[in-house]
Amino acid sequence: MNEQEKTAEITFGFLVAIVRRFFLILLIVSVAGAGLAFAATKLLIDPVYSSTAEFAVENTSGEAGVMNSGYQMGAVQYATNYANEVEGNVFLSEILNAYNTKYGKNLTLKQLTRKISATSDGELPVFTIKVVSTDPQEAYDILATVQDMTRDLHLNDSTRKYVNIKPIEYGSLATAPDSPNVFLNTVLGTIIAFAIAYVAIFLKVFLDKTVYDEEMVKNISSLPIVGQIPRWSDKKSEGGRAKNKAQHFDTKGNKEEIQRDYAGKLLGPKTPFSVSESFKTLRTNLTYVARQDKSSPVFAVTSGFAGAGKSVVIANIAISFSQLGKKVLLIDGDMRCPVQHKVFSVAADRNGLSETLAGIEENPFENAVIHDVYGSLDLMTCGRIPPNPSELLSSDRMQQFLEEAKARYDYVLIDLPPVLETADAGAVTSIISSYIIVVRAGYSKIDAVQTVVESMQAMRANMAGFVLNDVNGKGAFGYYSHYGHRGKYSKYVYRDQAEQK
Repeated sequence: MNEQEKTAEITFGFLVAIVRRFFLILLIVSVAGAGLAFAATKLLIDPVYSSTAEFAVENTSGEAGVMNSGYQMGAVQYATNYANEVEGNVFLSEILNAYNTKYGKNLTLKQLTRKISATSDGELPVFTIKVVSTDPQEAYDILATVQDMTRDLHLNDSTRKYVNIKPIEYGSLATAPDSPNVFLNTVLGTIIAFAIAYVAIFLKVFLDKTVYDEEMVKNISSLPIVGQIPRWSDKKSEGGRAKNKAQHFDTKGNKEEIQRDYAGKLLGPKTPFSVSESFKTLRTNLTYVARQDKSSPVFAVTSGFAGAGKSVVIANIAISFSQLGKKVLLIDGDMRCPVQHKVFSVAADRNGLSETLAGIEENPFENAVIHDVYGSLDLMTCGRIPPNPSELLSSDRMQQFLEEAKARYDYVLIDLPPVLETADAGAVTSIISSYIIVVRAGYSKIDAVQTVVESMQAMRANMAGFVLNDVNGKGAFGYYSHYGHRGKYSKYVYRDQAEQK
């Protein structure tokens, strides 16, 4: 399945997962929308009050036969006609003059027309007159004037002499506004704010090209996922975004290095259970991969761009193998931005890989390799940053050094630069048993990972698979990942077989 096909999938579970993942944001926006709607209703919209009276059309002739034969059958129509007359300009002009004279007002006919409405029942000889105003007293006074004059409507029509208009419900002074409906507007404001926020989040998630979980990695490539490392660090720790990726290309050694915090990021007694188990699972998977080699395997780690956390991942893979009592050598082959000396808190100015490959260090296993740097793990740092790292990595000395390392150690692991930033990772494909591609959840982009795989395939590199790093305990949208929560096995204490530094 390609990315376009995956992006087009919208399931009910996906929609619900968005609510779960961004519940706090949606809640805050909804509350803000409710508050804004409430404030706008109270402060910007004038309240409207109303007074209503109901009138009935009845027989006054006293002759039932007359009513039955004519007036009774037309009483409903009379009620409709009266309602129309109330809204007509002739009657409204009379109401206007009477109201302005009695209460000393200057109301216009246009204003009065907007305030008065009359409707008939349609089935019964009844019609209703309603007066609205922002002033409840004004609405009541106008209705009182209408009530006094409505009973005289029939005097203008001699054919209605046997019909009387009788009030059956008198208007009263309103104590509460008819509108706006504060509660309804507040609810609508909440719904609208929620809908807008949800659509915005949905579009962001739907169009997002970031890798979040193992399913997304599986859709990128058929390569296996050999390990998933739970979130183990804060924003300042290893794997944080590079402050300036352009600096990562500087090979002269005079740049300001990317600042990261590696404290507490190595496996040990205080390591979270989920992290320890994840690295053990990764170690087991790599052990199966290593069986394909007749000699000691050489694993190299890389990524698409800086910030995926590859250096800490490879360091802990090395520690994990050393915990089995294996002889392990970790080499910092990132000779543009080396960090393993920081990870293990060792001196950076000692001879390392660069001096060995340049022919400066003739006895690297005695002088450049730091023995037992962490338990039984040996470490070779980068040394001084050279001006030509690609040439050194692809040199015959590199191949000779690795051949001797394979004879001395059970496992050799190399930390290499990101594939899409330099050509260094591809310079050693012929001598690497398997590459491990680190993808950081919530950071690595889908197209970048695809490009890494395509680039490695073009170089005919053997890839062990992906390591999904920094996985959220509940995944991108709330689905639990392996070992993402404390299970019954976490009560057991696993001690390192090797003595920790």
